[in-house]
Amino acid sequence: MSDTIMRLMPLQAKDYPCSQMMMILALEEQGRENPALVRAMAGLAKGVGNCAGSCGAMTGGACILALYAGKGGDDEQELEAFKPMRTQLNEWFAERTGEYGGSLCHQITENKAGSVEMAPRCGQLIADTYDKVMQLLVENEIDPGQARDDD
Repeated sequence: MSDTIMRLMPLQAKDYPCSQMMMILALEEQGRENPALVRAMAGLAKGVGNCAGSCGAMTGGACILALYAGKGGDDEQELEAFKPMRTQLNEWFAERTGEYGGSLCHQITENKAGSVEMAPRCGQLIADTYDKVMQLLVENEIDPGQARDDD
């Protein structure tokens, strides 16, 4: 079992959905907590609530990339790597979820999002997506342990 799966298991047991688990792991990398951000991430869970939208692991991953590389204020610019990383994540995710018929929540979960039956599938997808996001950051010389505003 991967380290990422081991980190996800207690969060899943505490009833955090996919998108929140993704952000909690990223914040842990930075040695931070941000309940408001974690709370906001719930809006992306289960395909933006009704399972018709994109998987929360995918949208959560995009948010993590933005946390590290997006524009955060008037005096800040997004990093040049942001859009290419987001594109790479989207392409990877589409390939990764192809076996399910698409990357929408209801396709991945067979309309059973949040069920015990889908927990192993979703857990592995969340872990794989998180690991891909961390890989993209490192490949673009962005330290996952360093918050952008720590510079």
